[in-house]
Amino acid sequence: MKLLIVSDIHGSFSNMKEVIVNESKFDKLIILGDILSGYGTDGYNPEQLALLLNLFKNKIMCVRGNCDNYDLDLLEFNVEKIFDTIEVDGKKILFTHGHLYNISNLPDINFDVFINGHTHVAKIKNEDGKLFLNPGSISLPRGGNEKTYILYDNGVFYLKDLEGNIVNKINI
Repeated sequence: MKLLIVSDIHGSFSNMKEVIVNESKFDKLIILGDILSGYGTDGYNPEQLALLLNLFKNKIMCVRGNCDNYDLDLLEFNVEKIFDTIEVDGKKILFTHGHLYNISNLPDINFDVFINGHTHVAKIKNEDGKLFLNPGSISLPRGGNEKTYILYDNGVFYLKDLEGNIVNKINI
């Protein structure tokens, strides 16, 4: 299964469109919140972004971010969950935005891979046999990081920049 994982889009239609063009053959699109709200993002157009994402509504799994407070009626998929899980290749992946649950405050659920956004800082870390990932942000990276997202394919998580170049990777 091929998973496309993005976080903190913040209304950037152009950047989300670029990611989808780069990774057009995904099975699931996992969105880690902060979807339509924006503040200074390049390509900011929440209405166009909603239309684009709605084209993939049957492939989307999404969790609510701390900035997901308005215009959610534009989206034709569920944005209400705080965390969710998916099993891939025999591994349980737990994902959340990161403002409530994060590496310092994990939910009481068994998992093999924990993925959160919120910080806008990409991370790939293996700790005690569990993976902790953060795709960063495709619109507003922090800490000198570039715009990034994650692609999971055939047992490997790839951290990629907005142009689709591999920045880092880790096996599941």
